Amino acid sequence: MRISILVLALLLAGCAPTIRQGAPLINQAEIPAQLLHSKAVTLSQDHRLPEMWWQRFHDTELDQFIALALNNNPGLQEAEDRVEMAQAVLSESESLNLPHIDSQAQILRLKSSKLGNHDIYNGKTASVSNINPLTINYHLDIWHRDSEIIAASKNDVEKQLSLAQQSALLLSASVIKTYCALNTAKKMIAVQQEIVQSVQNEWTLRQSAYQAGIQSRSPQLKQHAAVLHEQEALAGLQKHAETLQFALLELLGKSANLNNRIATAPIHIPEHFALPQHIDFDLLAQRPDIQAALWNIKQWKHLEKVAQLSFYPNININALAGFNIIGLHQMLGADAFQYAAGPAIDLPLFEGGALKARLHRNEAAYDLAVHAYNRTILSAVRQIADALSALQYTQTQLDESNDTLTIRRDAMQIAQNAYATGIDGKFPYLESLIEMDHMKLHDMEENLAWLNDITDAATALGGGFGGKQS
Repeated sequence: MRISILVLALLLAGCAPTIRQGAPLINQAEIPAQLLHSKAVTLSQDHRLPEMWWQRFHDTELDQFIALALNNNPGLQEAEDRVEMAQAVLSESESLNLPHIDSQAQILRLKSSKLGNHDIYNGKTASVSNINPLTINYHLDIWHRDSEIIAASKNDVEKQLSLAQQSALLLSASVIKTYCALNTAKKMIAVQQEIVQSVQNEWTLRQSAYQAGIQSRSPQLKQHAAVLHEQEALAGLQKHAETLQFALLELLGKSANLNNRIATAPIHIPEHFALPQHIDFDLLAQRPDIQAALWNIKQWKHLEKVAQLSFYPNININALAGFNIIGLHQMLGADAFQYAAGPAIDLPLFEGGALKARLHRNEAAYDLAVHAYNRTILSAVRQIADALSALQYTQTQLDESNDTLTIRRDAMQIAQNAYATGIDGKFPYLESLIEMDHMKLHDMEENLAWLNDITDAATALGGGFGGKQS
């Protein structure tokens, strides 16, 4: 009998549909080689960025802030909780490999009908006891459906881990950019305060010149407008710095308390950004978002197989041991003992199209996962190319800004010497000083753009957060 059941199961299994060929994966990608050969970058033999690449800035405050954010940011904690949920689902899935043991007990007060099959108890009321301390159910995973479910759960854990790494990568990039912007804003405020003082001094001199009849009123009014303009610029920088304070506190997982003032230190700005010697498909695969996309594909591949195996018969081994009596006398006696053991088969003959629909859904989900992976690959290539191009452009702009600042500083020094020796008046010196300070502000903005581009490039390369790809 058991052999015939198994033969029937095998015959029915042959009626299960096959899994169609899914969407193709992109298996190669290239970065334009000319972007790697510029004065903005240096090439190293390392195959990836160091995990804490931002330590090359030599800023202990920044290091501490990133560590604080990685520990306290609610968004990252949510990603870590999703990892724990996936791990719990995996533990639940792994229980499919083990027999399930239960204990059952039931005592009923039963009124039997006079036409029933209880013989002497027909038409009478009696207590019916059914106590089975040991009930065993073991699913025979002949078709490896349970194994596919477990494999899909394992892939989901890896996917959630990669997504958590991606969240950590983006969080660290946001902290770096916000911190550098705050650092720059504070330095710009100090320079802008000097500009305000300089234009006010020039305004005072022009007022005196007008009152002495040396100048007309027009230069005085023009200078007054310049004072108001620079004061407005100073207020804007102060408001911007306050906004950056609140933004950084939010990233660190702290409330925007006005008493929480963030201290910044001078940032070591590298002249070049170190890149791996080769930027190819293998390097791209170390990005956590691409790893998450790969694990997602693997997960849906297994779920696709699960949907196919749902057409196959389910075979279980059931066993129980306990007591069954009518009446409460001799409840645990030898005569009341019962046991049962044997196979059980579940044949999905007609499901109203549910099984086929589930298979088609999982096939479409697999294709979606492949398309998402391909899109992530193409986006990664574009991000790296954009980042390298931006580095090249920003380095040129930064060099030009530094050269211009040197010229402005030399011109200011000449004007200062001319004023000190009486060769020229104070107006040319103040105007030259203001021009130099304006150039300082522009140079600070270029330095910030360079730091942002470095951060974008590191983020595009995975920032060292990607785990080992399996």
